[in-house]
Amino acid sequence: MKKLILCTILGAALFSAHSQADLRWNYIGAGYADAFGDGPYVEASFKLDPSFVLQADYSRLSRGAANYNVMSVGINYLSNFKLDFTPRSQTYLMLGLDNVSGADDSTGVYGGVGLRHPLTTQVELFTQASYHTVGDDYGSFAGGIAFFLSPDWAVRSSMALNSGKVSDEFRLGMSYQF
Repeated sequence: MKKLILCTILGAALFSAHSQADLRWNYIGAGYADAFGDGPYVEASFKLDPSFVLQADYSRLSRGAANYNVMSVGINYLSNFKLDFTPRSQTYLMLGLDNVSGADDSTGVYGGVGLRHPLTTQVELFTQASYHTVGDDYGSFAGGIAFFLSPDWAVRSSMALNSGKVSDEFRLGMSYQF
């Protein structure tokens, strides 16, 4: 009986925290990336209006003596599509440009779909699937978590599993929401 009461209280606490959570698209962040090389990254996201978000990302990756600049700029279209079991989640479509410069220069486009979900007021999950034409064409499935230390600061971590000869990517960083 005590376990049932404890589980009920815990479930109610998680549900109430979940119902108060909200997605914030405006942020800047920086951290460490490990892909086909490793190095720092910076990223930014800005909500242009209720339906569109501008996203930009820059990484300076080093692999031995070679350095690569990896940039992407894109638009996310925030759909009104809601999943029945996660009504607070935000689904979106992605479209943008990728550029890699260094020993090999390549520019391409990417497109995909994604989902962001506020698990609690302190934890937000995301997942996205995309296809990229930069370099060797490849598919990517990424997922990550943001843990909010305060309403404005978060620790972010993500992993992208890529197809073909493209290296998987790991990121760890901090972000400031505004």
